[in-house]
Amino acid sequence: MARLLRHLDEVLYAQYGRLCLYGATDCPEFCDEEEEMYHANVDVRLEAWDAEPPGPGPGWRPIGRRSFTAVTGVIEMGVLDDSGTPFLIGPPWFEYGLTVHVHAVNCLRWSLRFWPVRDVFDPLVHARPKGPVEAVSRRVPVPVTTAGQWAAMRPDGSGRSGSGQWWLAGRRFHPFEESPLARALNPGRMPTFLLPSRPLHEELDLRDKEPGSAYRAWRWERRTADGRPEDGNLLAGRIVHVRDVQGGRVLASGIVTLLGVEEDGRHYVRDAEPHEAARVLCAEETWAEGTGGGQKGPTSG
Repeated sequence: MARLLRHLDEVLYAQYGRLCLYGATDCPEFCDEEEEMYHANVDVRLEAWDAEPPGPGPGWRPIGRRSFTAVTGVIEMGVLDDSGTPFLIGPPWFEYGLTVHVHAVNCLRWSLRFWPVRDVFDPLVHARPKGPVEAVSRRVPVPVTTAGQWAAMRPDGSGRSGSGQWWLAGRRFHPFEESPLARALNPGRMPTFLLPSRPLHEELDLRDKEPGSAYRAWRWERRTADGRPEDGNLLAGRIVHVRDVQGGRVLASGIVTLLGVEEDGRHYVRDAEPHEAARVLCAEETWAEGTGGGQKGPTSG
């Protein structure tokens, strides 16, 4: 039986009866063709489910049903990007189903229900480096996950789910640890930490980093006797790249999941879980620098 994970009620501006979905690989658009609505504010209810849900009831008429691929699992509805409230529907790089209904009597009430269908992560498509690369072949195994493995599909630390999890429309949270998005991406309350906004010439990093995504982060750390970082973080996929003996420090990297970005630009993160790190490691192996004879690539399965 399908379970409601969380929902959001917000008022959105609709132009000519249309709303767009942002956070997908394309930009699906939905329109109420039966009503002549030019410019109006509509009451929209977004719902994230763990499986295909039932319809909202006999008082609603369908205006759209489709599948799409979510980039990070965080979406927004609106006429323009950033016009809605960020809402977590599930894991990154999953195919999702979506139904859209309008109230039969009040056409200014919309209902949108999302649910994950399957893992579609492909490092050749979804983790392609932002620069010139050599050709690859698909010989690296690609990790395949189920939606239930991901933090976005679990109740938060208090055990709340469904109608008990309210997302406040239009509100921005600083510090970000107070936000519903950060809590939903870290329901087990794993240790969190902040990464500087401009470490190691970060302005030269071409990667896109959005809440819900995992990536390899780099930082200088104080050298310790046991080799573990002082704060106990940055352990997933950890690599020590440089040991500065004279300076008593090391340059290390590890795989983190981005929970949010503070007002000063710092990244609020936690260590990636094994299945999150597996995708990053797969992408790194897929796009590793070759030696004349080309590179190995991923294989499915």
